[in-house]
Formats: sequence, structure tokens, C-alpha cells
Amino acid sequence: MRKQVSINESSVGTLARGLDVLELFASAAPELSQKEISQALRLPMPTVHRLVALLTERGWLDRDPASRRVRLGLQMTRLVPALLGGMRLPELARPHLLRLASEVHETANLAVLEGGEVVYLLSESADRVLTSHVTVGMRLPAHCTALGKCLLAQLPEEVARAAAGPEPYARRTKHTLITWRRLAANLADIRETGFALSDEEYEVGLVSIAVAVDWLDGPGTAAINVSLPATRSTPESRRRLIRGLLEAGHAIDREMNEPGVGR
Repeated sequence: MRKQVSINESSVGTLARGLDVLELFASAAPELSQKEISQALRLPMPTVHRLVALLTERGWLDRDPASRRVRLGLQMTRLVPALLGGMRLPELARPHLLRLASEVHETANLAVLEGGEVVYLLSESADRVLTSHVTVGMRLPAHCTALGKCLLAQLPEEVARAAAGPEPYARRTKHTLITWRRLAANLADIRETGFALSDEEYEVGLVSIAVAVDWLDGPGTAAINVSLPATRSTPESRRRLIRGLLEAGHAIDREMNEPGVGR
């Protein structure tokens, strides 16, 4: 009996360390050396070698033949359809985002908050050459993006502050809000106006507007946004985008709240 318990505990420990390795790519960098993994997780190099070899063999990691650095493998992408298949919101939101992207000729996205990061669940591109492009599963910081600030604004103040993380926040541009005092004031404005704006706070030349939507079967509030180059961001275009986002958000909310649909 003791031997069986020991084996189980060892297997669980190995699984936990393997998951730690995979999660590191979301918080550290898209590519890592085994030494960097060892240092970040404080694991012995032989342990890292074994974990990386196993994860690579199973397709969860992929090794660059030239640099020997590793990155997430294609096996991860095979989970995305199953993950999204269990979520009603992305499928319900898709036609509304398609319509919005078509009407405003800009890329429209759907995302949720995980810790201090925005996680993209859906993206519908516009019919323009110069437009923003994101991928499902991509993560961005919450404190300097319209989606992130919109989602933080839906949380109680102390929860939002904890999610934003320690100050000062990472400065992406000269417009980035790097203190809780300034961010909290912005979140209060978002609650009052019903929309969030990131005006070159994440990236120079990029403007984004977001509104919140319901998610009855998910982890909490979600948000939709439209991103566009600052050169196309005129007062009139912003008003038009806000109207379009609010209309799309209300339509998604209504559909999510229909009996037997959202739940």
C-alpha cells in the first residue's frame, strides 16, 4: 500500500512540474532555453531535461533545431476547439462580431480576464490591409488595454487592484497608466460611461475601445473591443465605434439571457 501511495505522489509531482513548465510560457516568454526554465522554476537541470524530453515527445513542446530553445507545441492548439466547444459565449458572439467588423471595417475581438491578463477567445478581422491581428489564446496586460481596463472595471475595487498586480505597472508607452491611483480613476470613468478606451497606452499608434458583455456560463464578465490605427481614430469614428460596440454588446447580452440559450 505504501509503495502505491509513493508512486501516485511521484506521478502527481511530475505532472505538477510539467504543468509549471507549460504555464511558464504564458508568463515568461514564447521561447525558453532549458536553463531559463530551470532558473525560473528552481528545478535541477536533469529534471528539466526529463520534463522537456517528455513534453516534446508528446507534442506539448517543440524544440527549435538550431537554437535548441523550446516553445509550445501543436498539441496545445488541438485543445482549443474542445475548450471553445464548451463555451457558449464565443459561438453566440461570433455573428455579432462579424457584423460589427463588417460595419465598422475594423477588427473586433472577444476576451476574458485571467489574473492580470486579457485572454482572447474570438477575433473577427476587418477587410482592411492595415488592421490589428490577434490569435485565440493570445494574452495581453490588463492595465493598458481597453479590454483589460473594461474587465477590471467590472470587479470590486480591491479585487481589481489585486488583479492589476504590484505597482508600478509596466510602462508600454508614455500614455500608459502605471499607478493604481490613475488606473482606479480611469476604471471609475469606465463604469460611468459604459466603455473603456486605450489611446496608445499599449502600443504607439494603436487605439482600442471596449464594452462589457454578460457570460452566464463562464468565469465572469467578458468584453468585446475594436482596435484601429490612431490615424483613423477621429472623434466621429470613435463615436461610431462606441455605438456599434454597445449595440453588439446589448445583442449578445439579450441572446445570452434568453431561456435555455446562455445557460
